Amino acid sequence: MGEVQMRGEVATWVAQMIEMHESQAPVLEVGSFDVNGSIRSLFPQDGYVGLDMRAGAGVDLVVDILDMPKKLRRKFNTVVTTETLEHITEPWRAVEQMYAALRPGGLFIGTWVFAWGIHEYPSDYWRGTPAGFDYLLKRAGFENIQVFTQGGDEAHPIGIWAVARKRGLS
Repeated sequence: MGEVQMRGEVATWVAQMIEMHESQAPVLEVGSFDVNGSIRSLFPQDGYVGLDMRAGAGVDLVVDILDMPKKLRRKFNTVVTTETLEHITEPWRAVEQMYAALRPGGLFIGTWVFAWGIHEYPSDYWRGTPAGFDYLLKRAGFENIQVFTQGGDEAHPIGIWAVARKRGLS
C-alpha cells in the first residue's frame, strides 16, 4: 500500500487561515511528523516547534501531547494540528493541552478528518463532527470559534476544520 499524500486542500486552507487570522510566531505544530507532506513552511520559523510522539522528519520535540511538559504552557502565539486528532486516544485532552500551550489571544488552527479510510499511526481512534469539534474547543476555553466542513457536502464532509482564539489579549 503506497503513502497517501497530504490533501492539498488542507495546506491551502491552513495558508488562508494564517493570512486571514494573522498567525504569529512562535508556532507549535502538534502531530508534525512528515508522513505525507508538511505545512511547516507556511509558518514563520522563528521559535517553530514540531511536536510528535515519534522522532523523524519535521519533529523537533518527541512528546505525546497528552503528556505535554509544563515548560510549553503559555509559550506559543499559534498552535496548529492537521489530520492528527483522529490518532490521539483522548482528543478532548489534546485540545485542552493545545489551549494551555497558547498565550492569551493565541490562534488555534486545526483540521480533523471525517469521511476518510482508516489509516494506522499509531492507531486510528476517532472521527470529528462539526458539533463535536466545536464542543471540544468550547470545553477547552476557546472563543471566536469557527468550524467549517470541507469536501463532499454539508451532511457528508471529508474534513472538519476549525480556527479559534484563546481567551485574553495577545
